Amino acid sequence: MSLSNSSEQKELITIRSAVPADYDLVVEILSQAWESYAVAYPEVRESLKEALRKYLEPGSQERIVAEVEGLIIGTAEIFHNAAEAYGDIQQTLATPVLRRLAVAPGWQGKGIATQLIHESAKRALNAGAGYLYLHTSLETNASAARLYEHLGFVRSHDQDLHQGEYFMEGFRLDLTAEL
Repeated sequence: MSLSNSSEQKELITIRSAVPADYDLVVEILSQAWESYAVAYPEVRESLKEALRKYLEPGSQERIVAEVEGLIIGTAEIFHNAAEAYGDIQQTLATPVLRRLAVAPGWQGKGIATQLIHESAKRALNAGAGYLYLHTSLETNASAARLYEHLGFVRSHDQDLHQGEYFMEGFRLDLTAEL
C-alpha cells in the first residue's frame, strides 16, 4: 500500500498498545529489522534470536504497535529502566528505555518510527519520567541515529554499552522539551 502524502498517512496510522495476538507479526518485523545486524555481526545472531523468543514472554514493559487497516507495520517497547531493558548488561539507568523500535521494510521512511517514538515519549512522560533513553549502533544504524537526533535525542556517552563485540551508543531525550 502506498500513501500519497504524510498528512493522509498520519490519519490512517494507529499507534496502540500491543496485544498478544500481535506478537507473531511483531516478531517477524523485528526479525526483518535485525537481519542487517546479524549479517554485520554474526556473533550476535544467537542473542537476537533469544531476544525474539523473549518477546513472546510476558513482561512489565509497554509494547506498542503501529497499524494501518489492521496490519501491524511497526513496533517499539518502553522499559521502565535499564535493568528491565538489558538484564545482565551493566546499565544503571533508572528511567525509561526505548528498545526494539522497528518498522516493516515496505513502510520505512514514511514517519512510522517518528510516531512510535512520539508515543513512547508521551507514555514515559505520563509515567513521570524526565528522560527517555535508547541505544543504537552508529556504525550499522546511522540513519536511525540521525532520526533520533532530529527528534531531540542527544548522545549520552556515559550510557554507551557493549553486548559482546557489539557496541551501542546511548541517546537521551529530555521529555520536558518538545519533540
